[in-house]
Amino acid sequence: MLPESALMSLPHVSPIGLYRYDALNRLASIAPAGQEVVRRFYRNNRLTTAIQGTSHHSVVQAEGLLLALRRVESDQVLFDLLATDQANSVLHSLDAMRNQAFVYSPYGLRSLQTSALSVPGFTGQTIDPITGYYLLGNGLRAFNLTLMRFNSPDTLSPFGEGGINGYAYCGGNPVNNVDPTGRVFKVVVAVFSTRTIKSVKLISEQFNDVIETARKGLIPAVGSSMPLQGSRKWLDDALERFNDSQSSFIKDLRQVNRHFATHGDGRLSFEQAEYYAGLASQVYSGKKSDPAAFGAAAIKWARQFPEDRSTAMVGVAFNSAGALISGAVQKKQYKTGDILRNATRIRSGSAPGTP
Repeated sequence: MLPESALMSLPHVSPIGLYRYDALNRLASIAPAGQEVVRRFYRNNRLTTAIQGTSHHSVVQAEGLLLALRRVESDQVLFDLLATDQANSVLHSLDAMRNQAFVYSPYGLRSLQTSALSVPGFTGQTIDPITGYYLLGNGLRAFNLTLMRFNSPDTLSPFGEGGINGYAYCGGNPVNNVDPTGRVFKVVVAVFSTRTIKSVKLISEQFNDVIETARKGLIPAVGSSMPLQGSRKWLDDALERFNDSQSSFIKDLRQVNRHFATHGDGRLSFEQAEYYAGLASQVYSGKKSDPAAFGAAAIKWARQFPEDRSTAMVGVAFNSAGALISGAVQKKQYKTGDILRNATRIRSGSAPGTP
């Protein structure tokens, strides 16, 4: 790479961007021409946060596996739940408003509509905003998706672990191999076997607790006359004014809350109860759809993983399923015109608090 001073002195050359590296030879910043600088921060030699102006993107990961993307944009804090495959490539990104799916070619090329998004992509790598390449090894080598090869040779080639072809990616087998460092590729199964075993063990240890929590939410306690108490009573009272609503989110919320109460399960904070009541109010007034409310609730529960893993897993699963089911129902309502009749009801002033 040419020094910045030498690059600027070349005639008839307009740089499209500048790259700067730190003392550990990691890419520290990217400055696209005419745009604000993208500053990159690492933890355990993994990219964790990228900051460009007022926009912050941070990756939430555990055992090297991507879990979520935290975005700060226009003073709003947003979360995207990420679903990955065995190579850590992101296949789905779920936020409060939409479920975005990603598809890749064997060498990591994805559609133009999704390639510009800030969501990590092929094998969990982020795309360079200037070239569209993957800068593997924290900026060590640029992998060209179109040419399906590296732009620079491997220093461990041709006689070392890099192989005979110093420009080849994963030895010509990107389906079964990964190369996050840009130096030596590894077999996918070998890379993730230890982490997979740990994940399966963790899930199996908490499986009974997860199943029991799900059962309480779906089935009320037989013969229970236990009254609503605390935050669950507060939420039930708050939902009372939405009794005439046909919203699946509001109906399911009230039913599940009552089911948990019959089992004496008080694992609902007042902060969570207020959040749910606020979502219900937005749905009732037409400011938020059922799928959007379910999606927002799923993201809310995802943030509770460190405190209560089993309840959070059930909350994410229930609300994610609700988002998918209510989305299909809403699509049918658009066809039948029910959605328009509901909008007319809201405009007529029958929503609570409407003057």
